[in-house]
Amino acid sequence: MSEQQNIAAYQAKLAQYIKLGSVSAQYQQIQATAQFLQGIFTQLGGQVQVFSDHKFPLVFADFPAATPAANATTLLFYNHYDVQPADPIDLWQTDPWTLTKRDGKFFGRGIADCKGDLFVRLTALKNYLDAHAGQPPVHIKFLVEGAEEIASQGLQDYFEQYSDLFKSDLIIWESGSKNERGQLRITGGNKGISCFELSADSASRDLHSSNAAIIDGALWHLIDGISSLHQHGKISVNGFYDGIAAPTQRAKNLAHKMYFAPEQLSRLYELKYPFLQGSDEDKIKEAYLFAPSFNMEGISGGYEGTSVKTVLPAHGVAKFDMRLVPGQDPAEVAHKVAVQLHDNHFADLKVNYTMGVKAYRSDMDAPLIQQLIATAQTVYGGADSVEVLPTSAGTGPSYNFNHYLHAPIAAIGIGNPTSGAHAPNENVTEADYLMGIKVISQFFTNLSQR
Repeated sequence: MSEQQNIAAYQAKLAQYIKLGSVSAQYQQIQATAQFLQGIFTQLGGQVQVFSDHKFPLVFADFPAATPAANATTLLFYNHYDVQPADPIDLWQTDPWTLTKRDGKFFGRGIADCKGDLFVRLTALKNYLDAHAGQPPVHIKFLVEGAEEIASQGLQDYFEQYSDLFKSDLIIWESGSKNERGQLRITGGNKGISCFELSADSASRDLHSSNAAIIDGALWHLIDGISSLHQHGKISVNGFYDGIAAPTQRAKNLAHKMYFAPEQLSRLYELKYPFLQGSDEDKIKEAYLFAPSFNMEGISGGYEGTSVKTVLPAHGVAKFDMRLVPGQDPAEVAHKVAVQLHDNHFADLKVNYTMGVKAYRSDMDAPLIQQLIATAQTVYGGADSVEVLPTSAGTGPSYNFNHYLHAPIAAIGIGNPTSGAHAPNENVTEADYLMGIKVISQFFTNLSQR
């Protein structure tokens, strides 16, 4: 088929993919989606394995090259087939499980994160295979997991068992986006995260609030304990900053070039407080990409209904996430919090560690990443059309990929600042979708000429 016919055919397959509402948090259509992808990769000529050692199957497709020279380079595409729930449904302008084209955009749950990216890559590979007698430019692999939206459950075990199969020289990450200036953003790595709860129990049941004159309630005690861990924007946990891998000067220089407008962010969200780093934009950028953080997601306990109920709460709980940087271990960080609370005379507060992943930061000067950057600059129109960052401020399983496969990571994709991943009316533009195909296609061509 022609390239245009392939684009149309794979858009139709993408519509089927979107229709499979593969919400991992609700274990919705997970098995069916894995089977669908098995069929897609098989039709394309891949050697396909579906690993079902855990609740969420891992789909692996292998496309070896014909010659030893071509096989000397291995490219791994990582994606995930699970998506976030579509709620609130009433805010969608179209059915979230129907791929809809409107006003130059594609709408549907997962189109930006990251079902659309997978089909961009598959379309590019199909075009290349058709033009080169079915032979890929280098050894190409696809790894598609089904639990990324719920902390990649089972993924580490899959790596421990099958990492030899997944070995590669470059990992192209699941998705990516343009920035607010319209530049294509190529990113390496993610921050890590440690998630835990702190809880306090001050009595067997709630008391009448007149007892607050003589009895410390759970919520005040919990708040006092929390305050002892965080002072003036600094995390006051002994050993928290130990072992952190400082960013290189090269990484800092890339961060300083990042498009990030603090004043615009402040206006957009009507921020009431100044930035923790003051007004120095370079310091703000460095903290955004390279600094760990301590966030209280929510706190609850006692009476939370309308009007008044004069009780002294016997129980309180607060949820936290700490974004981590290379050199920090999520479980160790939660343990350090527990030790610090003990030292601060809050040993009764319970620390419940729920989940976490380590951080990874790519070397954006790795030769294959440099070739990907150069390819994107050629397709998009020059050096100024592409922004390069050594990490994102968000979290993903990039540490496990690098730890087990020892390959650099680069994220590139078809999103934009208004794609609304995880939100109602998730979308990508048709132009970005087509440009995504063009970039990967050109990258395949460039790799074949190495």
